[in-house]
Amino acid sequence: MNILFVHEVDWLAKVVFDIHFLSEALSLRGHQVFAVDYANMWSRASFFDLGSLRTKEVDGISRALSGATVCLRRPGFIKIPGLGRISAGFTHYLEIQRTIREKGIEVVVLYSVPTNGLQAIHLARKFNIPVVFRSIDILHQLVPYRTLRSITRFFEKKVCSNVDMILTLTPGLSKYVIDLGADQAKVGLLPMPVDTNLFHPAPDSAEIRQKWGLSKEGQIIVFIGTLFEFSGLDVFIHEFPQVIKQIPEAKLLIVGDGPQRPKLEGIITELGLQRQVIITGFQPYQTMPQYINLATICINPFLITDATRNIFPGKIVQYLACGKPVIATSLPGTIAVIAGEHQGVIYASNHRDMVAEVLSLLKSAGLRQQLGYAGLNYVRQVHSYEGIAHQLESRLEEVIEEKRYGAISKPV
Repeated sequence: MNILFVHEVDWLAKVVFDIHFLSEALSLRGHQVFAVDYANMWSRASFFDLGSLRTKEVDGISRALSGATVCLRRPGFIKIPGLGRISAGFTHYLEIQRTIREKGIEVVVLYSVPTNGLQAIHLARKFNIPVVFRSIDILHQLVPYRTLRSITRFFEKKVCSNVDMILTLTPGLSKYVIDLGADQAKVGLLPMPVDTNLFHPAPDSAEIRQKWGLSKEGQIIVFIGTLFEFSGLDVFIHEFPQVIKQIPEAKLLIVGDGPQRPKLEGIITELGLQRQVIITGFQPYQTMPQYINLATICINPFLITDATRNIFPGKIVQYLACGKPVIATSLPGTIAVIAGEHQGVIYASNHRDMVAEVLSLLKSAGLRQQLGYAGLNYVRQVHSYEGIAHQLESRLEEVIEEKRYGAISKPV
């Protein structure tokens, strides 16, 4: 198959996540994979750098899976605040059309909504090829400007009601897209993939321990990921002295960066926790398993908000794939996928419960081992990227056939 992935964030700068795994896994299965993105983290090199309307092409991209190759086509845009995405709306239309025509695209996998979602759907209809929407977030809730959220939700409704198939990450997201107007028969689940060849149990790295001043005797609590305002880490750090009081050798290692970092650093300084709480900033993706394998336990203390309620944080399956026990906020979307301790995860309903569970687990090596084995077995059976890539491949073949020859005979 010739497959086009369409997104509206920076393919090269965005942390490795679902779209990289799925696109690269398909390329490893022998398909020709192309991508269109938008450099949403753009900056101007000088006052006179106003951008360009020309497309930049980068071939042979492999960010998640060794040996994969994705051809990225990045349409130009005007580097003026407010005009960036508006101008991209036009250039993306032209580039998606050119790619479909020149590369014989047979199916579009769409992750985006306001920047290029309707353009992709319109062009797919023009060329009589299907569009599969991959739903991994409630997109309008991620828009930083409140005034634009209702507009983005309007576009979400248009996309969900006009694509040929929707593959969601959680049952909660399935309900969400159906409520937006998606045909229930076109909605199905596709789990979060993880590379179990990269993320697996391994001895911890003495080099990384030394780099961040971590002793071999320390009990390390690890969080990896982007530091969004809903991370819950601010609340957890405020409660962390309770952990240190009972377990003086405990350390909190935060591997990531993001808009919440200055706030977290302020709390750390205020509480005098500079030696107990370490923020590394973003680290190379290939080193993530090394950081996770330092952990005694791993956490995901996300606040329950409209933006997080139905999501499934990919970090959880990465933790589990390394055989680490996990304590996570009881996000309904996550619980619907991973039920609990039989899959290696203990849920906490609030920050006080999370601290209590952290203390309990740090004191119980036997339970940590039991949870680690359970999570590892679960991930290998359900979330291995090879199996999920095969599922996606089958779904894409099905929707292509349906577009060519008639209605799908059974629900997704």
